[in-house]
Amino acid sequence: MEFTKFVQKWRLYSAHRAVLSCIFWLILWHLFTSSNGATKEEERRALLQLKDSLNHPNGSALVNEWVGNDYCNWYRIMCDGNLLVNKIELSRIRQLGLGIWYPNATLLSHFENLEYLDLSDNNIGSWIMPEALCRMSNLKVLDLSSNPLNGDIIPQIRSLPSLEMLYLSSIYPSHAFIPALSALCELKNFRVLDLSNNSINDENIPPCLLRNLSSLETLYLSQNHLSNSPRILAALCILRNLRELYLGDNFLDESSIPSCLFNNGSSLESLDISRNKLKHSSSFFLSGICRLQKLKALSLNDNLIQGGIHPCLSKMTSLVSLDLSFNLFRGNLPSFIFSNLTSLETLLISDNQFDGTLSFVTFANLSNLQYIDLSNNDLMVNTESPSWFQSFQLMFLNLRNCHLNNDQGRVVPSFIFHQTSIVLIFLDYNALQGALPSWLLYNTTLQGLSLRGNSFSGGIPLSSGFATSWLQMLDISDNRLSGQLSSTIGNSFPELRYLNTSSNAFKGEIPSSYGNLTKLEVLDLSNNFLQGRIPINLRQNHTLLAHLILSGNNFHEETVPSFSNMSNLVYLHLQNVGFGGSLTRSLVHLPILKVLDISRNNLAGFIPDWFHAFPNLAIILLSRNQFHGTIPISLCQIPKLHFLDLSANTLSGVIPTCLNNIASWKKESELLLPYVTWISDSFADYRVKVPLTTKGNSLVYEGTPLSFMTGLDLSMNQLTGEIPSQLGELTALHSLNLSFNNLTGHIPKSFSTMEKIESLDLSHNNLVGSIPPEIVQLHFISTFNVSFNNLSGSVPFGNNIQIFDESSYRGNKGLCGLPLHTACTSQNKKPPQQDEEEERAGIAESDFFFFSCIAVSYVVGFWVVILPLLVSKNWRRKHYAAVDSCIYICCNKFSGFLTRIKDCC
Repeated sequence: MEFTKFVQKWRLYSAHRAVLSCIFWLILWHLFTSSNGATKEEERRALLQLKDSLNHPNGSALVNEWVGNDYCNWYRIMCDGNLLVNKIELSRIRQLGLGIWYPNATLLSHFENLEYLDLSDNNIGSWIMPEALCRMSNLKVLDLSSNPLNGDIIPQIRSLPSLEMLYLSSIYPSHAFIPALSALCELKNFRVLDLSNNSINDENIPPCLLRNLSSLETLYLSQNHLSNSPRILAALCILRNLRELYLGDNFLDESSIPSCLFNNGSSLESLDISRNKLKHSSSFFLSGICRLQKLKALSLNDNLIQGGIHPCLSKMTSLVSLDLSFNLFRGNLPSFIFSNLTSLETLLISDNQFDGTLSFVTFANLSNLQYIDLSNNDLMVNTESPSWFQSFQLMFLNLRNCHLNNDQGRVVPSFIFHQTSIVLIFLDYNALQGALPSWLLYNTTLQGLSLRGNSFSGGIPLSSGFATSWLQMLDISDNRLSGQLSSTIGNSFPELRYLNTSSNAFKGEIPSSYGNLTKLEVLDLSNNFLQGRIPINLRQNHTLLAHLILSGNNFHEETVPSFSNMSNLVYLHLQNVGFGGSLTRSLVHLPILKVLDISRNNLAGFIPDWFHAFPNLAIILLSRNQFHGTIPISLCQIPKLHFLDLSANTLSGVIPTCLNNIASWKKESELLLPYVTWISDSFADYRVKVPLTTKGNSLVYEGTPLSFMTGLDLSMNQLTGEIPSQLGELTALHSLNLSFNNLTGHIPKSFSTMEKIESLDLSHNNLVGSIPPEIVQLHFISTFNVSFNNLSGSVPFGNNIQIFDESSYRGNKGLCGLPLHTACTSQNKKPPQQDEEEERAGIAESDFFFFSCIAVSYVVGFWVVILPLLVSKNWRRKHYAAVDSCIYICCNKFSGFLTRIKDCC
């Protein structure tokens, strides 16, 4: 009976089995899709919250990019096959000026499928709830470089079991971050670890870090403070799987590198020890490198290695990249060293002392060669003889300053004609002659060409037929080119982003077609013979133009023309172009202008008071014009001003006391000067060059020196009054020139607090008094001039002040002491604390003044007493009564005194 019931139930189940199975799977599918949908919505909300956090308090990043529901197509977001986020790449997204970012780690914990996370260079400080990161169990790549991490997140990284690549370079301040590194010792799956640029030294790196990471394949320790301690470097020999090792930019020498690295490092494929203190090429160190037979990339650039190339390098047949640039190598380049390196793709030996003749036939059989840099040696490079057949197709060629084809007519290397992959060519400073080869300018793959500093003549060849150049960068400056600028340049070079034709002999007007180069970012037409007017579409366009240099031409316009609608213009150089008239508001519509140079013109009138309308203006050069009137107070309202040059005008009045309101002169700050890069960060960049007059010379500043240069030049005017003591508050000022004016008074003692000052020129004025002895506290001063004033007293002695010779003090008859030939005596050498009082006394020091004061006091005192007695009888009675009373009191006291003496006797 029971069995029969079981059979019936089984038949009933079998009949509905298909339906029940479908219902079961539908339920599972519903649960799965509901859960997945919730996860997707959760991830979308988390991304939006991450964006809000990234923009706190008032940023605008990703506002237009992260919109809609399909977040897998959002900017820098990637998803996996299940449409869940597996890659977030937010490097350098947080806007400057928003301050430290404190992200909440719980926002990231929503992305459980995340494998790649890049938050580098976002000004991240400490984290909120960093322990929430442990939910990202699939994370394989984490990049937190270039953030001011305080170390609180490092212990949480050890909870990421799948992590294989960790990038922690440039963590600042590293003193709070380095102690937490020991937490990384527990991670066993590391393949890549980047700790570069963190001030790591031999003492503060955790010993377990290298000992425990046995699976490490790539290690970056470059740009730290490693030196000669074997404790760290010897530990590298334990890493048997190490394939890439970067130790560049430390303080290592040959004795620092352990011999076991060459014996045990058979797996090494890339070794970078550039920018250290390596010296001797024939030492054990370089011969040891040759034992690394699997080495593919060797970088020893920017050391002090001397002598010739070690012959053993010819046996390193696995080498793909060899960089020996910026050393002290000398001698010939034997062809046998390169003939066996058939795998070589990159050869960089620039900036050494190699000499002799080098024929390109040496590289004929290196079929894989793509990058060659032989620049800045003493080599005589010959590409034309003997004849040879090229087997390579280059991408980059740098033969700058190589005495190129001196014996072959100084011609452009003909083998370039057959290069069908070439991208960048530098042939500067080789005295090449003839016309510019049209086949070179219109190469179909060439994007960057520099022919600066040669002797090319003629004009710029036009395209023939329908040929179009794809050049993005063209530098033909400092040649002998002439004629008029082409009016069809926009058709011939439509892709140009950088064009430099300066220091030639071009004449005529600037064609209006130059304003149609919509991709142009830098245009330098300076130091030619150009005339006429600046085309209106060049100075009022909507292009990407950021650098406009027209100095040293002959435009001779009646006034400075209007520049507007140029939202990207950062540098405007109009020096010595013949402008006249007054300076109107024609320049105020340049919102991000940083550098304005309109010096050496014929501008007159008052200096305008609208410069403070430029929020980013940092360098103003108005020297050698005909401006008159006073210095406008509005200049004090430019907080980012780094350099102001108003010299050689006819300005009058006093120096404004409000100059101490300029923040960048009181606290040292870096002037962020953007530079434009084409094609590759490594090979082609343009940095603005600004002529600044400091230390008595006109010097061209660029790069880092320009970023930190600060100065004030008011020399060669007609300024009067005293030097404001407030100038002493400009502690970040590097150069101050007030010479050739009519300034009076004393040298302020407050100048002793200008701790960054390097050049101080107060010569050719009417200053009096002594040189403050506190001036010796200026430890960085290298130029000091107070000549031709009315100074007196002894010359201060000590620190850097003692290096200046007599020329710094001549023309001051009252000065004495070294380095002058006038010895100090008791008459002209005064104690420093008395100088100011005696100087202020002036005429009071004379005998005539002293006796005159006594006579006047006697006469005034006599008549003050006698005159009332003669005029008033009542006053006489009171006076006599007072005298009688005094006599009576004195007699009584004297009588009492005599009585006491008598009693004692």
